[in-house]
Amino acid sequence: MDRESWQQVRELFDAVCELEPSRWRTELTRLSADPQVIAETLELLQAQTCDLGRARDPIEKMFAAAVPSELSEGDVIGPWRLCLRLASGGMGIVFRAERADGLYAQDVAIKVLQGQPGARVAERLAAERRILASLQHPNIARLYDGGTTPGGQPYLVMEYVPGEPLDVYCTRRQLDLRQRLQLFLQVCNAVQAAHARLVLHCDLKPSNILVREDGEPVLLDFGVSRLLGDEGGDAGAQFFTAAYAAPELQSGREVGVSSDVFSLAAVLSELLAGKGGRRGASDHQAAVAAPSGLAKADFRWARALRGDLDAIVVRAGALSPGQRYPSVEALAADVRSYLQHRPVQARNGSRFYRGGRWLRRNWKGAGLLLLALLFAAWFVWRLAAERAAAEREAKVAEQVSGFLVEMFQAADPREKGVRGGEDISAREVLDRAASRIDKELDASAEVQARLKGVIGLAYRNAGDLRRADPMMLQAAEALAAAGGERNLDEAARLFNLLAGTYANNRNGTEGAAMARRALALLGKQPADSFRVAQSYNSLGLSLLSEQRYDDAEHAFKQALLRHQAGKREQYIGVTLDNLGMTYRRKGDLVASTAAFDQSTPLFLRILGESSYDYWASNTERALMVMDRGDLDEAIATFEANLARAPAIFGERSVYVVSENNRLALALIRKGEPERARPHVEAALRLSAQVLGKDSYNYSVVTETAALLAQAQGDMPAAESAYRQALAIRAAAIGRDHPDSLDLEFQLGLLLARQGDDAGDAMLQRARDLWLPRIPAGSANAIRLQQGWAEWLISKQRLDAAAQVLDSVQSLLSGSPYAAVHQQVLRARLAERRGKGEEAVRYWQAAVAAAEPLYGRQSAVTTQWRNALQAAQHATHGGAALP
Repeated sequence: MDRESWQQVRELFDAVCELEPSRWRTELTRLSADPQVIAETLELLQAQTCDLGRARDPIEKMFAAAVPSELSEGDVIGPWRLCLRLASGGMGIVFRAERADGLYAQDVAIKVLQGQPGARVAERLAAERRILASLQHPNIARLYDGGTTPGGQPYLVMEYVPGEPLDVYCTRRQLDLRQRLQLFLQVCNAVQAAHARLVLHCDLKPSNILVREDGEPVLLDFGVSRLLGDEGGDAGAQFFTAAYAAPELQSGREVGVSSDVFSLAAVLSELLAGKGGRRGASDHQAAVAAPSGLAKADFRWARALRGDLDAIVVRAGALSPGQRYPSVEALAADVRSYLQHRPVQARNGSRFYRGGRWLRRNWKGAGLLLLALLFAAWFVWRLAAERAAAEREAKVAEQVSGFLVEMFQAADPREKGVRGGEDISAREVLDRAASRIDKELDASAEVQARLKGVIGLAYRNAGDLRRADPMMLQAAEALAAAGGERNLDEAARLFNLLAGTYANNRNGTEGAAMARRALALLGKQPADSFRVAQSYNSLGLSLLSEQRYDDAEHAFKQALLRHQAGKREQYIGVTLDNLGMTYRRKGDLVASTAAFDQSTPLFLRILGESSYDYWASNTERALMVMDRGDLDEAIATFEANLARAPAIFGERSVYVVSENNRLALALIRKGEPERARPHVEAALRLSAQVLGKDSYNYSVVTETAALLAQAQGDMPAAESAYRQALAIRAAAIGRDHPDSLDLEFQLGLLLARQGDDAGDAMLQRARDLWLPRIPAGSANAIRLQQGWAEWLISKQRLDAAAQVLDSVQSLLSGSPYAAVHQQVLRARLAERRGKGEEAVRYWQAAVAAAEPLYGRQSAVTTQWRNALQAAQHATHGGAALP
């Protein structure tokens, strides 16, 4: 209820409180049209009324004898001028007054007895004056003066307290539970101070407790109080509010400290349960109920009332004085205990209850203690786990090393037997170990997995991937199943290495699955995690093999961030290599150059030219150098790398195969097929031995053999090689893989050039499936479009061919080879259109671009120069270049 509504209730209460209860509703309806205000007033009237028993007759006689007060606002009593009538009650009228003699300014409250007082009432007012004069407390309204009006009515001059009743103040300020209890404790302190002076209040209720704006409560109206031990007091003349009065007070029995305790219980119940805790007239002979049962279900702190607060209210509000708190101080002590999370005496709780309060009170210390205990327990467990893990690792290492030592005993002359004059190679030791792991080794699955991993890695480092991959996969699966931090880390490493192998063999889908499995095994890791970085690197390689350049770039950058966070120079270089490779295939040779300009010198500085990392970085950089047109530099690099490869990897290694193949490609592009032939033959022979003729790697070398045959003009051999490579690749990685489509397109274009219509369907299928899957500016996309334009020209679809050439014109800046080929296609298109002069200009541009790229005397440059001369002859009748 807001302040304005409360004021209306008080005014209505004053207007009808002296009427018969049967007339209350009628009169209230006449005075107000607000049903809520009428309901609140009726509730207040009923709460303030009770059957006073044997006190009823004297009171009725007093009211019957009473006459209206002759005082009104503006009158002067002694030095005081009455300013405003504040309230009226059963005993008197209260005015706000001010000094009228001008000596000083002061506002006071003056209480005047209503009607003509009898001798006993006058005595009670005199007692009240003595009582109030003896009470000096900041939370009790002070008595300043007293006297008798000219009409013989006694009056008291008291401290004027501007404030709101306790319940109104709490509601309007929306005080929470703790704030209400703290305010209640201040009230208890004031009551206890009065009790210490042997003074009872006997009419404690919210309207007799005003709260100032500063939040300080002030107790009013000790007019119905009496001195402790005043046995001569007339119990029947006691005045009180039945809803808040103790049963002994209402029945006229002797009252004491516990009577005020009961009233405080009723006040506390109302503060805790809100309107639901307010006692009515029918409750005047009942104990104060537990507030949790009175509060509405949606009350803010309804659940907090259960337990301690219920127990406090029930004990303080017990019917029997002997069951209540012995003093207000004891009541306040329990309330303070609740606020301080200490055991409440009213609960008489168990050890568990007291322990819970101790923990709640000392939660920080208890939390730290618990944390320390948990940490100690974790430390002991971790120590035991580390010890067990170390013992297990030592046992595994002992078994692994013992097995490997036994394998190397084959090189001991005493063990050679009939082969005493022969040398045993490391490869033979590996083969012997691999054959005995499953058959002869009696060890745990974890030991077998570790051994397979070691031997598989040895095969891989030797370039024998056919033997390496199955063993590494078996080891990774077994270690992942065994669990444990070390095993999972090793399994992730093996999965990453396998992903790299799958990526190199263009099985990017399986490689990506391996890399993602490694990431899943690793879970959440620090920002500089090496293994997570390695997994992202493997994922990038797998995506790159599927020509998903943007996704691959993102994965490599994730790896680079983690290696940079860990300040791992070598692996930063590896990742920069992979980014350089990605940018090259995307057609961004500037970014590719920038990446290799960082990585290749880094490897040379920290590892030397005989290291694998420098070798790999140098060969990838050479591919970029070749793509940007520096063929001589690329060829020199490939030759140097090929010379170092056997010493680094051994003679029978996939790396020797790849370097022979790359050198052959560079020489074919340079227009020197004869120099390329021995390298193609070496690559074919070694690839068949190391990886087999059904491997993806063998299809790559076979594709190079087709390019060589094509460059030498042997079209049947070229077609045969293309078909063989396509069959191998379709079986190894699928017919619709981008690399298979690449071969299909090249074969289709070769057939179309020979007038074989069988190539048309191949060209169309490869273009339709491949082109949408790669970026428009990538080297493959440009090569694909230019090949398609060539086919369109051969089919006399000249306008369509012109459109295709126009679409790629702006994308040629990154590739000098594509730029030369564009001029050649433009020249052929002009010739088909009968535009001789235009064809000559394009041929001239092609020759001018080819000479610095391929060399003036190269077969490629010579081919385009011959085409130019033919065009000039056809157009001008025989002019030729010198």
